[in-house]
Formats: sequence, structure tokens, C-alpha cells
Amino acid sequence: MTDDELFLTAILNCSRSDLYLHPRPLTVQEQVQLDEMRSRRAAGEPVQYIVGFTEFFGYRFEVGPDVLVPRPETEVLADVLIRELKAQNKKEYLILDIGTGSGCLAITMAKELAHCRVVAVDISPKALAYARRNVGINKVVDQIEFIERDMFWFMDETAHRFDAIISNPPYIPTAAMGTLPMDVKQEPELALQAGPDGLHFYRFIVPSSRRVLKDQGVLAVEFGDGQAKELQNLFAITGPWDKIQTCNDNAGRPRVIMAQIAR
Repeated sequence: MTDDELFLTAILNCSRSDLYLHPRPLTVQEQVQLDEMRSRRAAGEPVQYIVGFTEFFGYRFEVGPDVLVPRPETEVLADVLIRELKAQNKKEYLILDIGTGSGCLAITMAKELAHCRVVAVDISPKALAYARRNVGINKVVDQIEFIERDMFWFMDETAHRFDAIISNPPYIPTAAMGTLPMDVKQEPELALQAGPDGLHFYRFIVPSSRRVLKDQGVLAVEFGDGQAKELQNLFAITGPWDKIQTCNDNAGRPRVIMAQIAR
């Protein structure tokens, strides 16, 4: 949808098709609201923040300035892990979502996998406030436990052993932060910036995952452009890992790496 279509469907609480099948003039108040939304967009604010929600994997999520906007490429990450776990056909799954943000990955896992429980960790209380609202919206309150904790401390302290770990950690190199589009710059830096080469968090997540995964447990992570080779090397030196596979996003770029722990 265009920005105006998104704005109008939010203002009128209708579908895109309703805009054209049942058109009507805007009230004065609705026109003022539309003009304000257009002004915010012209100033570079993400359209998802303006309307207050977005869609991910077919589910609705509230978002705002304190949380990263879920993106289509992250749906690839969710899909890859869902397919893997469905193929395993276990009776139940315990999944760790590192850096849950809006809760989009944790909630999608809970919605798509029967008998799934998720532990979702994030350091940001403001992001977790969105995640908790989104759990209510998507009716998976009983399946997800949110923990406000630095991932480094959590991974060292947890007594859980997980069937799978999923993460879309920050992966933008420090030097590239200034080149990001204006709307992306308005998203939380905490959820974007990841050191000189963008690999800071992977250097912890990959080796630490071996300690908290069950036998044959699976780790799936999203990564940025040009980082595939370095991540493959990281898995190689922190192994042994089995079935290391890299998956492309919808634009054909390497975007997700998944591996199974070998014990």
C-alpha cells in the first residue's frame, strides 16, 4: 500500500479495498489527521510509527519509536525456523528469542507451532512494553515469558535448555549508521548498531548458544549484507555444528544462517 492508503485505512479503520469500494469525503477532523500524518512522514518518521502498527507474518503488531520496525526479510528468518521445527515433529518446543523487540518473532513462533513455549529476552523495558501488548493482541499470553535482561547475562545465567534459538540482533556497522535512510535513523540505535563490523553480538550468541541448546538444538539468526562469509567462519571455529545453511531473502541476498548443534 502507498503511504496515503496506509494512513487512510488507519484513520477510517477499514481495508484498502474499502477505500475504493466505499469512498466518502473525509470529515474536517479526519483531514487534519491525514495532514498531520503526511507532515510526519515528510519529516522522515517511519510510516509504521505514524499509524502505530505493522503486519508481520500475517499478524498485527503495535510499534512505536522505542522499538525496531519488523521487516519482510525477518519473515524469512521466522519461516526458516518454523519449517525446520515442524519437520522435527516434536510434541513440544522451548524456544529462546534473543532481543525480542516488538515480540514479532516470539509471537510468530507461538502462533505457528503447536505446543510451543518461548522465552523472549530484551534489555529494553520500553521495547518489552510493546511486546507484552502484542502478546495480548495475538492471544498467546500463556505461551511466552518475557525477561528484561542483557543477553550476555541471561545466556550465562539461564538454567533452561532450548530446542531452538532465534535472533535478529543488531548488525549495522558503526560507520554505516550515518548512511542509513532517514526513517531508519529514527529507530532505536540500540537495536541497530553493532560495532565496527556489525558482528559484535554474533561473536557472543553463536558460542554461547552451544551451552544452552539441547542435543540437536537449532540456532537461526538474521544478518546484514556482506556478513555471510564471516558468520560461516564463526560457526566453523565455534563448532562442531551440523547442517549449516545460509538462506536468501526475497531479494536474493544471503540473510539467514541456521545450524544444528552437534554433540
